[in-house]
This record gives sequence, structure tokens and C-alpha cells, in this order.
Amino acid sequence: MALLQSRGKLTFLRVHEVGGKFGPPTDQIDVEAVLKLNTHPERAMGFQIRNDNDRPVRQGMLDLLRDAFSDDLTVVVDYHLDTGKNNGVVIRVALEK
Repeated sequence: MALLQSRGKLTFLRVHEVGGKFGPPTDQIDVEAVLKLNTHPERAMGFQIRNDNDRPVRQGMLDLLRDAFSDDLTVVVDYHLDTGKNNGVVIRVALEK
């Protein structure tokens, strides 16, 4: 598993119920928030938004992504991606002007 960083404009932002998962059976991520960037259109990244100790941070990441989508800002995303997969799990989100 590699830790990667990608930057670009959001082309897709989705939030769904717990347990909804995203991606095909061989490349699924167990997340509730999913995003795609224009710089890696084949790749989806996401994170969980569960009622646990990480909820405030993940809600903050979702809020940043919503702002970026509304204001067409550049997003910088750090995420884990398994070799040969296209869908990864986000650990950090930042915005750039």
C-alpha cells in the first residue's frame, strides 16, 4: 500500500449511507464520502464519516471538499492506494487557490 498525494479540481463528490461502499467488488472502498479529481479521472478516493473519534476531522474534510466544489478550488488529497487498484482511502485534504 502506497501513500500518494494528488491535486486537482473536483469532478465528482458523493456522500452515501454507511455500508454503501464504492467501486467494483475487486476494487471497493468502504467509505461514505467519495471524490474524483480532473487530474486522475480513473481514480476515486474516499473516507468514512462514522460516529467515532474521527468524525470531527472527517466532517471537516467533507466541509473543505464542499467548499472546493462550490468555489472551483484546487484540492490536495493524501490517500492510501493498494498496488493495481484505482480506489483509495483519504487521510488528509487541503485546499489551494
